[in-house]
Amino acid sequence: MKRSVLALSLVCALSSASSVAAITTPEIIQSSLCFDCIDYNIIGACLWMTCTPIGCSTATSIKVKHRLPDMVAMSYPETGHGPWAATAWMSPKNPLAQGGGNSHGRSPQLLDHASVSFQNVDIIGHPAEGSFFKLLSTFGYVLEGPAKPFMPYFLSSLDVVGWRFNIPDIFNSASWNPLKNKVGTFGNIYPRGGFSVQPHPYKSAALAAFKAAHITTRENMSRVYQPLVAKSKPGYWPPSPVDIDNKETAWQPLYPKKVMKAAVWPDIDDRLQMGDPYANRISDNGQYVWAVWRTYRGCERKGQTLIAHFGQ
Repeated sequence: MKRSVLALSLVCALSSASSVAAITTPEIIQSSLCFDCIDYNIIGACLWMTCTPIGCSTATSIKVKHRLPDMVAMSYPETGHGPWAATAWMSPKNPLAQGGGNSHGRSPQLLDHASVSFQNVDIIGHPAEGSFFKLLSTFGYVLEGPAKPFMPYFLSSLDVVGWRFNIPDIFNSASWNPLKNKVGTFGNIYPRGGFSVQPHPYKSAALAAFKAAHITTRENMSRVYQPLVAKSKPGYWPPSPVDIDNKETAWQPLYPKKVMKAAVWPDIDDRLQMGDPYANRISDNGQYVWAVWRTYRGCERKGQTLIAHFGQ
């Protein structure tokens, strides 16, 4: 009898979690079959040399560039209620990370403001490895990235000191210069925490996701995270870290509205526009999900030494 009650309780719990999930793994995988997002191009060639005791020979290979869906970025207000069903368990509430949303009247910098909001962010390895590379291989030579499917690269609920108290970023001069490191009209990257003085719900969520990606794509940050960084080598040129002047990172909206294209942020200049061009992106439940595509360049290795290459 006890087993029956326990089993019924487990089924109800799983059913409840599934019913509130904003997006599922199959939906994320399906969204990666996006030709516009891949942006595959042949951009040049590489010249390789191989030497043996009897002499040297050369060979050429095409140089390509294309995007890979390295990660899934999620912004959401309530700790423990992540929008992706399969990974929500990774960021439960804990004694040091509870609550969220717009209920906070004061940020760690003691900024009292009606528009102070807080966002949780999770950065997870994109799950579409198998189906995506099957599609990509139809183009020709393809490159691989460092991302591992379902790997939690950043969970803001675990980075309590950094995400909720802005330490050590609060000691960085960039945190106190409002004119630098701005992502369009979204706001400042620094300090890279969950609080922002941004009244627009979409911009606030997007800025938080950008901050987390900014951390994740760098090494040796004094934060709780797993770096998502690829090392360059002969014939392989991975993207630079996410930054405001880096055009190698594009964001594909998955929730609340799926879009089959990816764009570099900010993709709308709304400084002189009447009305709100971001209005149709606002989520009713405050949850947002993006696939983060990053541009890789490289060529097939056809020799011992890369002696020359051309193309952007």
